[in-house]
Amino acid sequence: MLSICDGETLSSALRSDINHQIKHLLRQRSQQLGGIDDQVHFAIVERGDTPTDLEQTIGFSIFHNPADGSRLGDPEFTPGWEWIADHGFAYELCFIFDDSGFAHVVIVPKDERINSDLTSFCKQYAAELA
Repeated sequence: MLSICDGETLSSALRSDINHQIKHLLRQRSQQLGGIDDQVHFAIVERGDTPTDLEQTIGFSIFHNPADGSRLGDPEFTPGWEWIADHGFAYELCFIFDDSGFAHVVIVPKDERINSDLTSFCKQYAAELA
């Protein structure tokens, strides 16, 4: 899991070997925000990462809606994100839980080596919004 929460970790990620399209997305979001310090935590899922790894990195499960308590599999479940975007190369999920505006942004690459529970979940809900 690649965790990016400040300018230093962003610079490191941009020098790493992650997908160039994800690098472009990170640069774009950083420019839109005027920097990322104290505003956003990016978590980029990598090969071998599990939903539990993601939960440990961001501090909550994307399969649980904290507003209504529903969980994936419940008949009334709806995801707790503000939005999800299908960029073609990856899914981008944005979570904002309070009025501070601080966001958790999860990026799930579209890659057959990424955990299928995560990619299937994103694919299902992104398709519903399309």
